[in-house]
Amino acid sequence: MFELNLIKDKAKARQRRRVIFLSVVSILFLAGLLAIFVGSLFWKETTDLKTANNEIATVEKKLTDMKSDLDVREPAARKRRNSVIEAWYEDVSVRQDRPYFSPIIKDLVEHHPSTARFWYNSVSISTNTEGAGPRGTGAEGAAASAKALMGTRGLEAGGYIQIEGSDILTEVELRTIAKQMDGMLKLVGEPKFTLDVSAEVVPGGDSEASRYVPFTMRAAQTQFTSNAP
Repeated sequence: MFELNLIKDKAKARQRRRVIFLSVVSILFLAGLLAIFVGSLFWKETTDLKTANNEIATVEKKLTDMKSDLDVREPAARKRRNSVIEAWYEDVSVRQDRPYFSPIIKDLVEHHPSTARFWYNSVSISTNTEGAGPRGTGAEGAAASAKALMGTRGLEAGGYIQIEGSDILTEVELRTIAKQMDGMLKLVGEPKFTLDVSAEVVPGGDSEASRYVPFTMRAAQTQFTSNAP
């Protein structure tokens, strides 16, 4: 009986050792799995942080390069901008203050009598610089250069006008449009129209239908203005 109990005790002891062993192994296995999981999370976070730091360094390098390039380009761009603005203002100033003949041509094109056909056969614009003298220095040289630039300007034009009504009304209308030529007034003064009725041409001999009368237009600036640049 005693031996049977001893055998039973030994069997229970072995069973307890197996349970303890299996428990320890299970705990170690679970601990290993947990360690692997935590390690993978740590590795992922470390990799993501390293990637983020690399991206930050790359962006900072790009920003530094862009700032360095901007420091080089900005003064040049500012200089070009200021040069363009200066050139524009200079162009506006020159076109406002210097004699240029495009307003005269514009006046000739835009202003016509409303009651008669009207065209030019010749237009002559002259600038008389006689007496301007050679280019000098100081105030006298500046005045001579300005006078040589501006000079005394004159305009002479000729053509035909087809008159279908009264000569007097046509002359009045010509005087009216002469006062409307602003560009002409600024550069050469108010033009004067003259009709040569004695040299009129009557096609077909029918003077009641229409007459072509030659005309001349003259304008001249008789003095050097003091407000010229």
